[in-house]
Amino acid sequence: MELNPILVRELRGRMRGARAFVLLTIYLLIVSGVALLLYATMASTFETDLNAGRQIGRTLFLVISLVALVEVCIITPVLTSGSIAGEKERQTFDLLIASLLSPWQIVWGKLASALIYALLLIVAVVPVLSLAFLFGGVSALEVLVALIGLAATAVLYATIGLFWSSLTRSSLGATSFALGSIIMKLLGIPFLAVMFMLAFARDVSSDITSSVLFVYLSRLFISAHPFIALGITEAHLASGGNPFFEVIDIPGSSLILPSAWIMYLLFAAMTSVILIILSVRMLRPVIPAPAAPPAVAPAAPAAE
Repeated sequence: MELNPILVRELRGRMRGARAFVLLTIYLLIVSGVALLLYATMASTFETDLNAGRQIGRTLFLVISLVALVEVCIITPVLTSGSIAGEKERQTFDLLIASLLSPWQIVWGKLASALIYALLLIVAVVPVLSLAFLFGGVSALEVLVALIGLAATAVLYATIGLFWSSLTRSSLGATSFALGSIIMKLLGIPFLAVMFMLAFARDVSSDITSSVLFVYLSRLFISAHPFIALGITEAHLASGGNPFFEVIDIPGSSLILPSAWIMYLLFAAMTSVILIILSVRMLRPVIPAPAAPPAVAPAAPAAE
């Protein structure tokens, strides 16, 4: 099976330079530094408590996961936002389109090269994340769900950066639009959720807030937010709940909902597929319609 030439070229160009290793080093230094400072603070606070190990381990796990998720949200779209827009800036985009590679192969090669590096960042944080096992309080299932959430976020935000890269003509513009849309999503979902709850807070017995459809739609809406979805899942797993579904009581009945991390995975998968399809369509060359043949004027009658 022949490898995608775009993937091979992008990986060689990304890993041969010092930028990839510097970024990986900074990424690990931030995560390790936060973990070290947090451990030093909690160890001095609970130095007389012999049962504080579980609390320290859980706090380390939550904070390290949060820092890693923030860094994935920032780094991953930057990896893809300049992939296609950079070709336009270097004036090599027309040569790329005119090659024998299909738009799908171009998009897949650009996306896969960025995702491989993003997954490298996620794998690199596993040893730091596993420090929580030394103190206890964290199960292997919680760590697995956190890593799956990080991978799903990397895929989703990489496709967002790739979409804007195929839409704009400059790397700076693609990066700005990608980060701007991600920030709007991360801030807009909690804002809209709070505004909606405040609007119906005075009427607790409202049929809207107690309906089955409202419960499902609200859970689907907030599960599109990675921090909220993974936070709800972590609280559910910490209380001994089932990792695949939750039971929510509403007036008159009980509802079985898929776990928040599963709903987030479905949202990330569907959104990524849609953005990839749009990116492929934007790379297809526009073939102009054939020009209509010029009208031939009727021949003048011959003079007698």
